Amino acid sequence: MSGSIKKQSQSMNPVDLLGKIIEISHSNIELSSRIISILNIISRDMNAEEAIIYTFDKDRRLSCRYANQKSVLFKILNQYRCHVGEGVVGSVAQKRSPLFFTKRDIPPRFGCLFYPDLDGRIENYKLFAFLPLADDSYLYGVLALCAVSRDTLHDADKVFLSILSREVGGILRSYELILSSKKRISELATLTELGKMLTSNAEPRELLKNIALVIAKSLNATFVTIMLGYPFLKLDAQRFTYGIIEPSVQDHVEELEEAATRLLRAVSIKDCAPDEYEDSFKYTLFSAPIASKNRVLGTLTICAEKTGQSYALGEDGQYLISTIANYISSGLENTLLNTRLRDAVRELNDAQKRLIEQEKFRSLGEMTASIAHEIKNPLVIIGGFTKRLARQVDIDRTENKYIRIILNEVTRLESILNEVLNYVKETPLVAETCNINDYLDEIIYLLTSDASWEEIEISRSYHQGLSLVACDSQQLKQVLINILINAHEAMHGRGTITIQTKQAAYENGSFVAISISDTGGGIDPAIIDNIFNPFFTTKERGTGLGLAISNKIIMNHKGHIDVENVAGKGVTFIIYLPVKNHTTKEELL
Repeated sequence: MSGSIKKQSQSMNPVDLLGKIIEISHSNIELSSRIISILNIISRDMNAEEAIIYTFDKDRRLSCRYANQKSVLFKILNQYRCHVGEGVVGSVAQKRSPLFFTKRDIPPRFGCLFYPDLDGRIENYKLFAFLPLADDSYLYGVLALCAVSRDTLHDADKVFLSILSREVGGILRSYELILSSKKRISELATLTELGKMLTSNAEPRELLKNIALVIAKSLNATFVTIMLGYPFLKLDAQRFTYGIIEPSVQDHVEELEEAATRLLRAVSIKDCAPDEYEDSFKYTLFSAPIASKNRVLGTLTICAEKTGQSYALGEDGQYLISTIANYISSGLENTLLNTRLRDAVRELNDAQKRLIEQEKFRSLGEMTASIAHEIKNPLVIIGGFTKRLARQVDIDRTENKYIRIILNEVTRLESILNEVLNYVKETPLVAETCNINDYLDEIIYLLTSDASWEEIEISRSYHQGLSLVACDSQQLKQVLINILINAHEAMHGRGTITIQTKQAAYENGSFVAISISDTGGGIDPAIIDNIFNPFFTTKERGTGLGLAISNKIIMNHKGHIDVENVAGKGVTFIIYLPVKNHTTKEELL
């Protein structure tokens, strides 16, 4: 039986399988259908009767949410939401490292650790695999596989599952970004409509009624009520409501309005009556103060059914109602409205860029690493046999020249593959305190010791008393050497390199700026936007990874690189690194 299983595992083509899964993950079908289809494929092609995904929810608990169609454990597992650190699934989520068990090495009472109701059922399974669905920053869930018909998991299977878990984690992350975008779009639509009214010449009564109407329609609310508590408007009524306030809710509305006025912040029914909210209350209810110049003008209260499909009044309800209340309390100020609109648009653009970059680099990294490993092994063999042939075979001078060419090209290809692997792999930062001025002097000394630098003039202008930075010295050395060597090559070994350091401020942060300028004629403006893209190069034998790796290293240090290019004269690279008191070691790791 085990021989048959081994044969099936060996015959499985992981590249084709991964391609099929990636095709599904990038499709436009609904999230649940995509994940279930992927789990069905995993279950079938890996001979695992159970393929289950736990998702990491906003309340930091794990829910058994997806399973393959033939799963028999799902109905049991989805009845309980475990905490991080609880049981095998919670332990994998906490440590973010996979666990693999067979029937021979599972710990005592494994079923109880997995889930109490599985005692007596778990004995049917011979193989278990638990993998975190995570990237470098976020945990999205846990993938669990249980098999009856196989009892071994080969190293290749584990590598494949590791790649697969990152792909599925990417699906969940993308879905979160899409939901976040939808929330922002809903907020933007609401604020846009409010802006139109707040800048109109409508009579105050009509204005407040229209505000309640727009908020209710945009957020799919049961009712919206604005209660004025300060007589700054000459009106015959103080409450303006869209929708119907049920008698059973009226007391809660007044209680929330009083709490919001007293606490000067947004409150919810969950804050004021948590027991009733959890047990029987069918609404979500939020109230926020409308305040201006240290005085409360009134309150804004929004109500929606718990079962409603509105994503705007979910976990972000308090944030959203506070935002709307601030708009109302601003007295129709165009400046505040425009600022909020610009922020919302920028957040949408940033979310879209992050999504695109994440998908591009994850797919590129996985594909490139796999191909590089496959190429590197035969290269090593070719190089080894060629060296042996060169030592042992007595051949004429022309053939010796051919062997030297083969060895040189194999060495060059191995160097390229090493650069590719260095780019796609995630190298942890080893942070230490660094004085940039001293560090630059050390690097310049090392480079200028080479005879090819004799006609290069180095001009230094250091800021004395420069703040210390927390950095990985080896990785930062790689960045600086790469930029200096690029400058050397651009000037063909003759010219001036100017190096400056200074304190700099960027987006309310304090940075050390390292400026490296050359006189090499600059970069063609047509390609300037591509210089940090991987595999883009203008050099005949370049890999196009030097600046891409440098940019990645600086971004991992919470910094960034700017480029100032003057075509025909030269180019300046400016590296910004956060000062030590703004970036801790924990933030870098």
